[in-house]
Amino acid sequence: MAKPGDAIISIRPNFAAAILSGSKTVELRRRIPPLEIGTRLWIYATRPTAAVLGSAIVDAIVRGTPDAVWEAYAEQAAIERDDYDRYFDGAKEAIGISVSSVCGIAPIEIQRLRRMRDGFHPPQVIAKLSTAEANKLKAWSYPLQNTLASASIR
Repeated sequence: MAKPGDAIISIRPNFAAAILSGSKTVELRRRIPPLEIGTRLWIYATRPTAAVLGSAIVDAIVRGTPDAVWEAYAEQAAIERDDYDRYFDGAKEAIGISVSSVCGIAPIEIQRLRRMRDGFHPPQVIAKLSTAEANKLKAWSYPLQNTLASASIR
């Protein structure tokens, strides 16, 4: 069986910070491309941060109605109910990506990511990475002693 690969996920800076601090262990989405359990997700914090701030491993992918996912994962999602309801307004399905083994790193800014992949643009949802791209990110990664305290989240 092939080892799951690496992917990059775009997350708002406040939610990226919550994942890195451990207060958010489920990332919510309206849709996702096929993703395997065990995939390493590189956490790209969107603007104004515009940098990869860490990685996490996908433990589970849960799907259900927005109400069912809220009932099961509200405590792990680091979002208020009103914001959750706005995000899933009109959606028939909510998806939760459960993560663990979170590792904060010194920020890898977008300019450097563009050296990894010519014309790199942060994915709207999730994008798979080639083995060469994943190896570059691993080589550029410098773990932080205190995951969130050292992360530069603007």
